[in-house]
Amino acid sequence: MRYLLLTLLIVPVSTLAQDDVLGYWASPGSIINISRDGEQLSARVFALMEPTYVEGEAYGPVGARRRDDLNPEETLRSQPILGLELLSNYTWSGKRWEGKIYDPESGNTYSSRMKVSRNGNLEMRGYIGVPLLG
Repeated sequence: MRYLLLTLLIVPVSTLAQDDVLGYWASPGSIINISRDGEQLSARVFALMEPTYVEGEAYGPVGARRRDDLNPEETLRSQPILGLELLSNYTWSGKRWEGKIYDPESGNTYSSRMKVSRNGNLEMRGYIGVPLLG
């Protein structure tokens, strides 16, 4: 019975570490919502500081909703940034979440890692090749 109790106490702690990234996270220009999709993560753009095009921007008429203009797939360039899925193949490695992240500001997709730091901030790192160079 003593061993069973220890097992029951350890499992939720492990799950908490995985679930720490879930929720709404703000950056200077946007808010994203990170949720679980089965064994993977999903991150969607929930809000933008500038949700529409402003005067002087190269893409779109003033006041129109921002689109994924720089997407390398031409057929996806008309999709709105709001609600856009940013993660793909994002799975738990045992210490952190890892997968691919799409950056709509550049149109590039990067390898990525994500976890919550000790001070409660979301640490998301995109990189090309080796994580040390990201």
